[in-house]
Amino acid sequence: MKFNLKKLVSDLGGARQVAELIGVGRTVPYGWIRRDYIGSTHLLLIKQANPSLDINTYFERGTNDRSNTVGST
Repeated sequence: MKFNLKKLVSDLGGARQVAELIGVGRTVPYGWIRRDYIGSTHLLLIKQANPSLDINTYFERGTNDRSNTVGST
């Protein structure tokens, strides 16, 4: 499975909007996309700010270079 970070960030209004939403620098979401990895701490903050967001919709068939794209920080 692959977690589509680019789509998640886009659906939430873009990198700047996501960064403001969870209180991180505006370049942080770009780093997630570049590394194809988001830590569970940031994912939790996104989910807390958007309780109705269905994270499962961002999992897709396929693989990445990393075996796990969502993990702990």
